[in-house]
Amino acid sequence: MAQNLGVAEMETEKDYRVKLKSKKVVTDQLGKYRELIKKLLDGQSTITEEVKQQILEELLRDFDRGVQENILINGKAWEDAPNEGDDGRVGLQSKDCSVRKQVGLLDVSVPEEDCKALDDLLDENILETTLKRSSYPKKILPYVVRSLKAERELMGLYKEVVKPQEMKKDPVQETIMMNLSEAAPKITRQASSVMKSLQGLQQKAAGVCQVLSMQPTAESREIHAEVFGAPGGEAAPLVPGGIARNGQPLKRAVLEMELSSAYALPVKKPPAAANVEEP
Repeated sequence: MAQNLGVAEMETEKDYRVKLKSKKVVTDQLGKYRELIKKLLDGQSTITEEVKQQILEELLRDFDRGVQENILINGKAWEDAPNEGDDGRVGLQSKDCSVRKQVGLLDVSVPEEDCKALDDLLDENILETTLKRSSYPKKILPYVVRSLKAERELMGLYKEVVKPQEMKKDPVQETIMMNLSEAAPKITRQASSVMKSLQGLQQKAAGVCQVLSMQPTAESREIHAEVFGAPGGEAAPLVPGGIARNGQPLKRAVLEMELSSAYALPVKKPPAAANVEEP
């Protein structure tokens, strides 16, 4: 019973292979399309000849295999169908206008009516496949939507094994972060002020180093001797007027000299002279 059902199912299955009556028609059409493929490859100037030859061989082999697998000659596969040359019909011409083509090493003649019939059949098959490609996705779409909805419903039936818990923030850590965020701007301002002061100190230190590296001249030595005294423990020079400086500043010594010259003390008389003048 099961075998009978299987045979019935196989018989009910539709065979989508193209049914033809003449093998010569197919060979002629294959020759036409071979020439077209050769022309397309010859137009590719960027490919070398060796690569072109390899690609051409692969394309022709795949093309012939695809055509032969998808056609039936009088209800038989390509390999099982007899060659028409065995029946002595190769080279015969019909009363109609025929076309002779060189296909490989065989010289066959094909009527134009058969060529047109084969072209019409190929066009019908191409149209049928395009219609199926445009209509079948629309038919499949509802089933896809239903499957997606079913998957969502199944996902809703799952139960959570572990319940997630809310993470509570630590108040101590929050206060630390707040204090840090508040102190950060102050620290940046202090750092910028320190950097500015460091630049000023660097400039001052450079000036001091420059002064210390300078060598004293004769004039500076004289001024130093006048201000701080002669070296070697010698006595301080006298300022004009006979006043010794005694380590006093130069301005003060000059001021004292001016005051002493402007104010003159009264001269005291000797006591002996005073006694002689009395009666």
